[in-house]
Amino acid sequence: MSNLNPLFAVIIFVIAYFTAYIINLKYKVTYNTSSRYESVDGLRGFLAISVFIAHSSTWYQYIQEGKWMSRSYLYSQLGSASVAFFFMISSFLFISKLLNSVEKDFNWKSFFISRVFRLAPMYYFSVGLILLFVMIITDWKLKSGMFEFFHEMFLWGTFTVIRDTAINGFALTYLINAGVVWSLPFEWLFYFNLPLISLFILKIKPSVFYILLSLFFICGYFYIRGINIQHMLSFVGGALGAIVLKYKLLKNAENVVYSVLILVCLVLIGQFEKSTNMPCKILITIIFLLISSGNTIFGILKSPILKLLGEISYSTYLLHGIVLFTVFYFGIGLEKAKMFTGSKYCMIIFLTTPIVVIVSFVGYKFIEKPFMEISKKYF
Repeated sequence: MSNLNPLFAVIIFVIAYFTAYIINLKYKVTYNTSSRYESVDGLRGFLAISVFIAHSSTWYQYIQEGKWMSRSYLYSQLGSASVAFFFMISSFLFISKLLNSVEKDFNWKSFFISRVFRLAPMYYFSVGLILLFVMIITDWKLKSGMFEFFHEMFLWGTFTVIRDTAINGFALTYLINAGVVWSLPFEWLFYFNLPLISLFILKIKPSVFYILLSLFFICGYFYIRGINIQHMLSFVGGALGAIVLKYKLLKNAENVVYSVLILVCLVLIGQFEKSTNMPCKILITIIFLLISSGNTIFGILKSPILKLLGEISYSTYLLHGIVLFTVFYFGIGLEKAKMFTGSKYCMIIFLTTPIVVIVSFVGYKFIEKPFMEISKKYF
């Protein structure tokens, strides 16, 4: 079997699903259906595993050719389109909150604190693992000087909003977590845009402090990083989903015709190399509008197992690359792995898949969830 064979992706997903099923026998995910979006929760489960599958395929290309790239549109989109969907979900959830708070005084302090408690603990845990791996690889010796080292850690400590960088001269730092942190600055950019967006939605406007805070962050971000329209359009797609749902612009979304349309769009997405292609972005947006309006793709997205995978998706996103790096760099060794046949490589990934799901679940249960509970209790 080849790492580019579609069956490779199917088997990984089946293994991940079965692992989550075993976990779910003891850990039951409970939902408040009046405040959660069932189809979107199920979608997140697909997306997290899809990113893992994409990077599992890419790792083979890296081992064989030394290039971090995919030679398959399908596997490229499993990563690229999945992140676009993640951006849409973030936008959908928080624009929906604003639309449902039109008459209320939105608590911006609580919002930003909750975002820190939601994203920071698992992120810093993953960065701690990256730092540990780098120091082990570099024999616990500073290669770039103390000042440069602390500067590198500062850049990572700010969610790489300014830029990402190698740590302690280890050029493959990005490889440790499969480079997934690139998406987090876009998340923070969206969060800091919300006070400005709320000016057009809420009757009780944000205070001058939060408006200035937003302007300061946004101007600084664009000055340092520039404007990336393609990824920003994903957040626009999510906002459209919130508007369509709020004002019931798409009725009877849960029907066979729309489910078939979603499947057709998914097939068409696979014909593009990247999700940033405009026709591809439109297809992704169509799918999201249907799912966020309640379509569950023939009931698949109602699965409690997918919801569990969705619950642990942030941990999966941040930790799956670290697990892969551990397996191939420390466990097997890159030179030895280079001698593997395609079938043997695939078997290693199949055996690694349950580890990724279990590690993600443990990360969610003991790092993510406790801090989320603290945020709810005190803020």
